[in-house]
Amino acid sequence: MTRSLTATAIACALAGVVGVFAQERTQSPPQEQQQPPAATLTGCVQQAKTTDGATAFILNNAEGGTAKMYLLIGQTSEDVGTHVNHKVEVTGQVQEPKPPEEGATANPNVVRPPIVQVTSVKMIADSCK
Repeated sequence: MTRSLTATAIACALAGVVGVFAQERTQSPPQEQQQPPAATLTGCVQQAKTTDGATAFILNNAEGGTAKMYLLIGQTSEDVGTHVNHKVEVTGQVQEPKPPEEGATANPNVVRPPIVQVTSVKMIADSCK
């Protein structure tokens, strides 16, 4: 009888330990958000005006991504600006645009393309033809 009581007590203790380990393994630490790898896109650099009158540079007729137009940011405007109307290869992180604020009326004349945080620009051709 003492053998069965001892065996039962050991079995219960082991079951409790296994349950604790199982709970610890299911509570994995939060994963750090990893940035997606840099994208390489080709297209034509165009100069545009923003709604507040500032100058922006876009990559138009883009290939290599999911959109046909991207907003180029991150490099000085002189770096990108020297390539207006040139076909270029751009490398950088792509970020989807933020949706309009809730309750704001969407202006159909405002385009919100994905944004490329440019890390490098290389001219492929001196025209967009």
